[in-house]
Amino acid sequence: MTEKAKFTVGGVEFFLSKSDVEQKLQAVEPENIREVSVLVNEKRYPVKQALAEATGLLRGNFTSHDAMRVFRKLSLPIGTGPGEDVLLAPERFFTLVKSINLFDQKKIRGVIGGVVATNERDRCFIGIYYRAKANVESLLSLKYVKDFQASIMIARSLFELAVDVNLINTIQDAVKKIAVFSEVEKLKSAKRIVDFRSTHPDPVYPSTVHADYIRNNAARIEAEKNSLWPGVQKVGHWSGLDLRARARLLKEPFDEIYDVKYAELSWYTHAAGLTGFDLKAETYPILQGVSFELAARCYTILLTTIIDEFDLLKADPGLKRHLDYARKVPFTDTDEQVDSLQKALLY
Repeated sequence: MTEKAKFTVGGVEFFLSKSDVEQKLQAVEPENIREVSVLVNEKRYPVKQALAEATGLLRGNFTSHDAMRVFRKLSLPIGTGPGEDVLLAPERFFTLVKSINLFDQKKIRGVIGGVVATNERDRCFIGIYYRAKANVESLLSLKYVKDFQASIMIARSLFELAVDVNLINTIQDAVKKIAVFSEVEKLKSAKRIVDFRSTHPDPVYPSTVHADYIRNNAARIEAEKNSLWPGVQKVGHWSGLDLRARARLLKEPFDEIYDVKYAELSWYTHAAGLTGFDLKAETYPILQGVSFELAARCYTILLTTIIDEFDLLKADPGLKRHLDYARKVPFTDTDEQVDSLQKALLY
């Protein structure tokens, strides 16, 4: 009888052997391979199908990278044929985002949830943090190559949030500007709605609420706007700068991200015509992998800023080492490598 090995996948601990896998899949027909495959009983199976059948785990609770790690340890060959190896990097980077998010859930989210925001500065940092959290959770629901454009847009949004949270310590009167800019945008939207309704009367969509908002707040908001951004007719961002200038102001790594990764992804979502839909098939998973990589990088920057802002190292001095572990563990392939990483960073 083949010796069983111990695994932990998606928080579930189990024992499995190569013969277990072969027995469980004996009467199972392989599904279409649209991802990395594993060779079992001289048949190739998608790795997630094979692990789900062998263990009873729900496929949504683990990634292809998790399955690959299990099968590598059991000496079951992972498929590297044409069209399959290109999916390895996207899986790695998706797992990276998931790993950082798990760190966030365990180490950051509860602490931030318990912070009583006593001033506008706290509210700015906490608000940006929760916007990033929502973006990441949306990104983790986009597991298919067909979602590549949505993944790109979320990754770009996370970069913009990482820039915003770091600008607070750089732009004069940043906290006040963030609060007033929000009201400037609300006033602008209210005026557009009222202007449209004045020429398109429709009792189903009255503009009374928006007209009241303008009447009660316009003078104050305009005065605050003119005080914070004197001589500026149109405020495009609370900092008064476009994204390129914001990245330049913050310098490394934001300028490099903006000029390389952000620009590369923008090409496939903002360029005119058919750009983004006239590519070779193997390009789409690569693009999705690039978006996951950028998202993970920006998420890490943002969480590091939150840790520093709220001085979370005081309560947990090892917090940044846990974040480093979360970033590195998705690039391990064996339990031995995981153990080594844990000893280096966590013990």
